[in-house]
Amino acid sequence: MRFKSWPWMGAAAAALLLSGCAGVGLPGSAPPAPRAACDAAAAQFALGKSFGPELEREVRARSGASIVRWLSPGQAVTMEFNAARLSLTLDGRGQVVKAACG
Repeated sequence: MRFKSWPWMGAAAAALLLSGCAGVGLPGSAPPAPRAACDAAAAQFALGKSFGPELEREVRARSGASIVRWLSPGQAVTMEFNAARLSLTLDGRGQVVKAACG
């Protein structure tokens, strides 16, 4: 009776071995396409303006960023770099005080 689990264990072992190959590119395969880069200089016009949907659309269009996030005072944020993201830092009144990519 204890040998009935062997076929299941064999299948699990095969899946484990094959999963080690997942995500490995073949020689000569193309790397993934880069995401659109952000241009923070083009978003500096937003400094001093109140953040809202219209301003978000405009900074996205001008900066080329595919992601716009706004940071309120004291808000916890992730620190990973994302070249396609524009971060707008707001003051306590909701006005943009900093525009930076990443």
